[in-house]
Amino acid sequence: MLPLRAAGILSTTLEAVLYGYAVFMFTLAMWIMLRDRRNRHVNYGLVAAGCALMVLATAEMAVNIARIYQGFVTIGPFVPGGPEAWFSAVSDPTFVAKSVFYNTQTLILDAVVIYRTYIVWQSAFVVILPIIGWCGLLGGSIGLNIALVNSSKYTGDVFAEQTGRWITAVYALTLATNLSSTLLLAGRIWTVTRRSAQYRSTDFLGPVLRVIIESGAIYSVTITAALISFVVKSNGVYVILDMISPIISIVFNMLIIRIGLASGRSILALSTEATQPTWVAAGSAPTDTSRIAVSRRRQDGTYAMKDLKVEITQVIENDADYTMVDPSSPVRFREHSRERSRGAARTPRREPRRDLVVEVDSGSESPVSSFGNSPIEKPPMRDDML
Repeated sequence: MLPLRAAGILSTTLEAVLYGYAVFMFTLAMWIMLRDRRNRHVNYGLVAAGCALMVLATAEMAVNIARIYQGFVTIGPFVPGGPEAWFSAVSDPTFVAKSVFYNTQTLILDAVVIYRTYIVWQSAFVVILPIIGWCGLLGGSIGLNIALVNSSKYTGDVFAEQTGRWITAVYALTLATNLSSTLLLAGRIWTVTRRSAQYRSTDFLGPVLRVIIESGAIYSVTITAALISFVVKSNGVYVILDMISPIISIVFNMLIIRIGLASGRSILALSTEATQPTWVAAGSAPTDTSRIAVSRRRQDGTYAMKDLKVEITQVIENDADYTMVDPSSPVRFREHSRERSRGAARTPRREPRRDLVVEVDSGSESPVSSFGNSPIEKPPMRDDML
């Protein structure tokens, strides 16, 4: 079995490495949430939750460093059993403080996941089960810390019956609460993504769904490993317990960073796209299709739809089509060329439709109805008529 002295050093080292990642991700998440505050709404609830998780992770890191110093330098060598006995004392104020910090982080993270699930579903009925689990987790956390304070000094450990049942209950409740909320959240996003795929121009929700599944899997696997280690009474549970604190902060910030970076790239890419409609000049060939780009940058969090395809019908009148049979005749011919703009990819192309229009000056005689005797004849086209 892993000695508690080695477990203390190993857990603090691994926690320090993960804490460095947590600090970096916390800084990036705060920048994403607080940037451009004047032009968009800032969710200060998530900002406060992220800051609280980071403060608690920092406090637990400081407590672990202090425990290493006390266990090997100031207190541990002078107690019966040496550092090994001191590290196993669960009633020590530093160990109780670690437990309080961890339980508070767990409650905050699970509350945020439940909140996200409610926002996505917009139904309080859906999150009833996770809320019940969260309330049970709150009660279990309080009972666990009371049991730690009342345990016998230097004689009890985390595997004792007095504390063991509380620790098992806390691990099981946080696993059930977080896992159920994550599955509800991921299931809803997957359903919306599948149903709206044909109406969206980009797959914006796909990366979000993957991050939700990944973050939930990381936290669930960590809690499961801690629960298994505790059930088999392995000292590895001390190592996992210290690693969970920065992991909670990392998991919380993962989704914020992924959504922020994805939306930023989408806005940047879409803002540089300029699909301008093509206007047809008089006398020129009509354009087949005009595509009008719809603005996609919205402040209300909605998603832009695909581009609208607009078909424009245009009538072109050419003066060269006017001909006269006799300069003294009041009767003139005019041909209208009408073409419809249908799109460059359209095949086969329809020939222009020509309508014959007869105009008679006011006061003149009507043209003869007989085609053979009628002055209404269109002579052959010559260059001097154009």
